[in-house]
Amino acid sequence: MSIIAKISKGLSKTREKMAQAFQTVFESGSRDYELLEELLLLADVGPAVAGEIISRVKEKKPKDIITALKDEVVQILSLESADKPVKIFVGINGSGKTTSLGKLCHRYVSEGKALFVIGTDTFRAAADMQLEEWCLRTGVPYYIGKPGSDPAAAIFDGLNSTAAKNVNIILCDTAGRLHSNKNLMEELNKILRVSNKVRPDQVEVLLVLDAAIGQNAMEQMDIFQQAVQPSGIILTKLDGTARGGVAIALAAKYHIPIKYIGVGEGLEDLLPFSPQDYVDSLFPEDM
Repeated sequence: MSIIAKISKGLSKTREKMAQAFQTVFESGSRDYELLEELLLLADVGPAVAGEIISRVKEKKPKDIITALKDEVVQILSLESADKPVKIFVGINGSGKTTSLGKLCHRYVSEGKALFVIGTDTFRAAADMQLEEWCLRTGVPYYIGKPGSDPAAAIFDGLNSTAAKNVNIILCDTAGRLHSNKNLMEELNKILRVSNKVRPDQVEVLLVLDAAIGQNAMEQMDIFQQAVQPSGIILTKLDGTARGGVAIALAAKYHIPIKYIGVGEGLEDLLPFSPQDYVDSLFPEDM
């Protein structure tokens, strides 16, 4: 299955939810901007962002409002940030953080890249086991901090290890944490500070968000941005939700690029994000 087909399949629930309303627009032949705004709301774009998008489309007075709408959304999603070799994965429990890291291991290995994994969740044995399983499955060398040790010390030791010095990419897993727990967020900030001291200008933070929570992802983004300033987003579980439009809301408000999307449970189902492919797959077919 091609990447475009996978994205389309992953966004099918969102697209189906919007299809009936779109059909109303086509049948009426009208410039029903209020209805188009409702379409964006159905996809969980959020009222503020949906209103801004429709206002900009109106200003252009396009002959084809659907194409104009899609172009506007593509523009919002077309963001970039530097791709750095040390990638620290952060997110709350259950967002798909460790699974996304494992799938990215598979992708990089398939591309012939040399990589190394560091685990800093030193308080949950189950987390270590899951990360170790992914590394063994993909044949990637790894270092996991000793149980009960300081997570920042674990990343320090991992980054300074001999194995870490002979690879192209280093993926660092962190403990899932409630974004409302200030102590845990400060611990995460410490991990980032240590990483930047060991590998200055080589570190990026990837925030993993579950698309199924829709607009609640905005609250998580607020807190993580304050603590560690993510430079990229991984949006997971798009295949299980009708809230695929939250990607648009995140990009519009925070101007942080979505780098990967999860559209299934398979090893190949973590895909590089393409704004045009995403928008083409988000809106109903046969428009």
